[in-house]
Amino acid sequence: MKNIHRGRLAILLTSGISTFLFVRHYANSDKITASYDPIVEETPSQNNTKYILLYTSYFDFINWDRSKKTKGPDFFRSTKCPVTNCVITSQPDLLPSIDSFDALVFNAAERWPQPIPPLRSPSQLYVAAILESPAHTTHVLEEDGDFFNLTMTYRLDSDVPWSYGQLAEINGAVVGPSERALWLKSGFRNYANQTLLGLARNKTKMAAQYVSHCGAISGRDKLVKEIQKSVQVDVFGNCGPMRCPLGSPRCSRMLTDEYRFYFAFENSLCRDYVTEKLFNAMDNYIIPVVFGGADYIKFVPPHSVINVQDFESVKELVNRLKFLADNPEEYVKYFWWKEHYRVVRNLPFCELCRVLHGSGGKPRYYEDIRTWWHEDACQVKAKIEF
Repeated sequence: MKNIHRGRLAILLTSGISTFLFVRHYANSDKITASYDPIVEETPSQNNTKYILLYTSYFDFINWDRSKKTKGPDFFRSTKCPVTNCVITSQPDLLPSIDSFDALVFNAAERWPQPIPPLRSPSQLYVAAILESPAHTTHVLEEDGDFFNLTMTYRLDSDVPWSYGQLAEINGAVVGPSERALWLKSGFRNYANQTLLGLARNKTKMAAQYVSHCGAISGRDKLVKEIQKSVQVDVFGNCGPMRCPLGSPRCSRMLTDEYRFYFAFENSLCRDYVTEKLFNAMDNYIIPVVFGGADYIKFVPPHSVINVQDFESVKELVNRLKFLADNPEEYVKYFWWKEHYRVVRNLPFCELCRVLHGSGGKPRYYEDIRTWWHEDACQVKAKIEF
């Protein structure tokens, strides 16, 4: 299959499907994390419309969870993208030929049934989009040498960052996730808030967790069971006895009013893999307790979460949770950041539109995306003993 890909590229740049990122990262030196708050006036070079085709479905979502099959510049303007002259569609017949699109986006986390496109223009960019961790990437990346030009994933070194959430300044730009997130350093030390102090004192339950993927390879189920030997942890979802639809106003209110801690435990301990669990928690007044393979200072401000991997044992972790539960003045210091930052949605197609308008010259190809995506990307064993 790999040889077939290369043969077609040599003749007509006719290629197919998969997931890539340039292992050599030629494209990464000038990447930035954009803020989508102000609408920036577009330069003349951005006047030509770029057409983006969602070539595969995103799991069960044909339109990648979008309400319409096709969205144009009005959509990009409504979301305050810095560059807006793009069209995104799941309709391959929107243009006369498949090779007329400027970019094709593939869900590279799973296998897809359709064949690779029969035609590919020399300037056309293929985008590998992945939100699943390497442990749950079922697409065979070995077959995709010299196939993809751009990656759009949660990894911070992707060409188009696609995170589960972001933190922005209250009235300004996105700060994280970023390899070089510049947070305020000491805002929590003398922080006090009487309203939040009253809220903390009224909380009656220790911890909650929402989880529907049982038996995760990270071992989070076992870890929770060890913690439950010392403190109350209410598990909601398919993997526990409690029920409440996450994201509903009632559940959000419950997290803020009743629980002190939210267990944002990931199913895989992989580099930069931080899912919506963390950002959902940070949207409420509850301290997230995180368990993953990421360097969390790249994602959230200091003293805003409790990282399980900072502790050597479950006993040390539990002691910290109990201390904060018994000392509400220290507990509320974990909310200092809310006066400086806000949780916002990541808009990867904004950044993809910007990248397409800035691309020029001969496209680059990822030679070995499998190595970049899989090797040394995940931890086999957690740092905490349990």
